[in-house]
Amino acid sequence: MSARSREGRRTMGLTLRLCLMVLVPIVLAVALYGAAIHTTRHQFLRSQAAAELRHHASLVEAAIGGAVERGQVELLKRRIERLAQADRILGIAAFDARGGPILVTDPIAGEAAELAALARRALATGAEIEEERTLGGAPALVRTVTFSQRGLSVVAVVVRDLRYLDAFARSSNHGLALAGAALLAAAALSTAFASRATVGRPAGAIVAGVERVARGELGTTVPEAGAEELRRLARAFNAMTASLAEARARLEQEQAARAAVERKLQQAHALSAVGQVVASIGHEIGSPLNVILARARRLADQPGWPEAARGELETIATQSERISRVVARLLSIARPPRSLGRGSDVAQVAREVLAFLGPECRQRGITTRIDHDGAPLHVALDADHLFQVLFNLCLNAAQAQPHGGAIAVRLARTDARKASIEVEDRGPGVPPDVAEHIFEAFFTSRGDRGGTGLGLAIVEGIVREAGGSVELVRTGRGGACFRATLPSGAAAPLGARAVEARA
Repeated sequence: MSARSREGRRTMGLTLRLCLMVLVPIVLAVALYGAAIHTTRHQFLRSQAAAELRHHASLVEAAIGGAVERGQVELLKRRIERLAQADRILGIAAFDARGGPILVTDPIAGEAAELAALARRALATGAEIEEERTLGGAPALVRTVTFSQRGLSVVAVVVRDLRYLDAFARSSNHGLALAGAALLAAAALSTAFASRATVGRPAGAIVAGVERVARGELGTTVPEAGAEELRRLARAFNAMTASLAEARARLEQEQAARAAVERKLQQAHALSAVGQVVASIGHEIGSPLNVILARARRLADQPGWPEAARGELETIATQSERISRVVARLLSIARPPRSLGRGSDVAQVAREVLAFLGPECRQRGITTRIDHDGAPLHVALDADHLFQVLFNLCLNAAQAQPHGGAIAVRLARTDARKASIEVEDRGPGVPPDVAEHIFEAFFTSRGDRGGTGLGLAIVEGIVREAGGSVELVRTGRGGACFRATLPSGAAAPLGARAVEARA
C-alpha cells in the first residue's frame, strides 16, 4: 500500500470518528425531541378533543332539554340525529333511566350495549363521565350528558372520533423524521468537510511526517495548516526535525573529524616509526652512499672510458642520488621541527627547480614554463624549504607524464599578505577516490613505478607549518593542478606556527 493511500485511510478514519462524535449527539437529541414532542403533541390534541367534546355535549344537553320536558321523543331523536352529523362526532346514543335505548345513531349502533352500561353508571353516580375507549376497534372519546325533568331521566352519550390523532401523529413523525434526516445529512457533510480540512488532513500529514522521520528522513517538514493546535504541533514538529537534522549533521562532521584525527594519529605513529628507523640506519647508509656516489662520479669524469662503461657509472651515480633523496625525504618528515627561515624569492627558486629537473624533463619530452608578471614576490619560507616544495610538486608532475607533456608554474599575489604558487601538468589527473588521500604519508598511486608516497606529505607538512595551505585544484583542462598558498614576508619558527595552528 502506498504512503498516499495510508495517509488517506488515516485521514478518513479520523474524519469518521469526528463525524460520529458530532452526529451521535445530534441523533440522540433529535430522537429525544421526537419522543418528547410526540407525547406533548398527543396530550395537547387530546386536551383539545376533550374541550371540543365538552362543548358539543353542552349543545346536546341544550338541544334535548326542551324535548324531554315536553316529552317529545321524536323531536329528541331528530335533534340527536342532527347533532350526530357534526365534524369528528362518531355518533350519539340516548338512553332512558333503565338504560333502554331511545336512539343510537348508525355508526355506533354496534356498541349500544357498552354505551348503555356507561349510561347506567352515569345515572348511578350522578356525575358526568368522560373517558377514552376503543369502540369498533378504533380509539374514541366518550362523554355522558344526563338530563332529568319531572321524573323523566335521559342520558346521552356523545362519542368523538380519535383516529385522526394517530394519523396526525404519523404525519408529524414522518415530517420530523425527514427534517431530522436532512439535518443529519447537512451536519454530516459540514462536519466531514470541516474536520477533514481542519483536523483530518493536517493530522494525517503530521502522522506521515513522523513515520518518515522514523525511517531516518530528518529533512521532512509538514504543512502548518488546520486548527490552531495542529498548526502549533506542526511548527513544533518542523522545529524538531530541523534540530534533529542539524544534530545529525554535527554528528557526521564530528565523526569525519574524528576519523581524520585517527588517520593523522596513524600517520604520526608511522612517521614516528620511520623516524626511529631512519635515525638508526641513516648514518649507516649515508657514508657508503656518499663514497659510492663520489667514486662513481670521479671514475665517470676520467677520460678513456668506453661509452658503455661510462653509462654504467652514470647509472650507479643516479641511483645512489635517488637513494639519498629517499633518505632525505624520510629525514625531512621524521626530524624535529626546525625554523623555516626568513623568506625567499619565489621566482628565483622556481627557476632553480626547473633547471635542476631540466635533464629529466628533456628526457621525457616535457616542456616547462614559468608564468609570472615580473613583480617581486617573496614568501615567508626559506629557499631550501621552498625548493623542497616546488621540487616535489614539479617532480610529481614530471612522473605523471612519462611520454611527454608540459609543466606550468604560475606565480601570483592573491592579496597583500598571500602568494599563490600553482604547478599544473597535462597528465592523466587525480581520480576522485584518490584525491582525498594524496597528502597522506606513504599513500601513492604509483607504487608499481617506484613511488614512495612521501613527496606530497612533505609538501603539505612544510606549507602547513609555514602558515599556508596546499590543495588539489580542479581546472577542467585535464591533468593535475596543485596550488600552494603561502604568507608573504618573513616566516615564523616552525614551533610557533604549530602553536598558532592549535590556538
